[in-house]
Amino acid sequence: MRKTQMALAAVALVASSAALAEVKVSGSLDLGVGSFNSAAAPGTNKVGVQEGATNGGSIVTISGSEDLGGGLKAGFTLQHGIDAATGFTGNGGNGGQSVFNRQSNISLSGGFGGITIGNQLNTYIAGATGTNLPGTMFGAFDVSAILATGEFTGGGGSGGFFTRNAIAYSTPDLGGMNFTVQKQLQGNDPASFDATSASGSVSLGDVKASFGYIDRAQTRKSWTLGASAPLGPLTANLRYTDSDPAGPTGSATQIRGGVSYALTDATTLTLQHATNSGSIKGDLTSVGAMYSLSKATSVYAHYSGASAGFTGSAYGAAAASATKGGSTVAVGVVTNF
Repeated sequence: MRKTQMALAAVALVASSAALAEVKVSGSLDLGVGSFNSAAAPGTNKVGVQEGATNGGSIVTISGSEDLGGGLKAGFTLQHGIDAATGFTGNGGNGGQSVFNRQSNISLSGGFGGITIGNQLNTYIAGATGTNLPGTMFGAFDVSAILATGEFTGGGGSGGFFTRNAIAYSTPDLGGMNFTVQKQLQGNDPASFDATSASGSVSLGDVKASFGYIDRAQTRKSWTLGASAPLGPLTANLRYTDSDPAGPTGSATQIRGGVSYALTDATTLTLQHATNSGSIKGDLTSVGAMYSLSKATSVYAHYSGASAGFTGSAYGAAAASATKGGSTVAVGVVTNF
């Protein structure tokens, strides 16, 4: 009898623990073979296995949510970036070798919207990539374009895409509109870690628009506004960005846009271009194709070329000289789980 009671108690404990939160593991792996030629060293091609050409980096995410009743939910996100070519920590924004270098946060949401506290994606990025083309993901073209205007060249916790010591509030859906404000709290960090960001999106049927704003104390202010719209099998997007650094350096502006063409249900072709002017001048062009093998796995091929003013040619974004540019040809595969 006693053994039966203990067994029932153990089962009840496990069931109770499982009901506390729904936990899932997800992520993506993006690996390809690329040939990179830097104009800083003409005639020297670097061929190698690299990651992150289309998906912004390989990642593993552990997330969970708990229904608190009354429309309230608690959630958490732990996300680690991986350089899948080597197995090392990679594509993160905080501390390089930190365990959850991309995200480690907890949230509370309900009819009022949502509040997130901890290390999280800077909401400016959501505004800057909110009108990406179909058949492309937040990847190397976007990374190179965003870095080239200087918003996130600081690295680490102050200038990375992922913002530590941050608190954010997101509105509920407001008839196709959503807005987020985010504050990075300085605490014991340097003054450059004090930042305020905001983003928003609007959907009018298939037409989408998004904006982003960041004011990073003692570093720079930037804002971006863009839209995308379908035109039959084509989808076009256009984005304008203005970045104004502190100090004597003049502001930089960028216009980037492109078209995506659904050749078949599984095949998408893209052409994207970005042009910088003002204190930073340069061009970035990318031509690509993506073929879906399944809902989770796709293969891709692309060419990218960057001139002076861009930190990368869109495959290994930091590889090119900021003053010389470079070009890349790459083929690869990305799978989501």
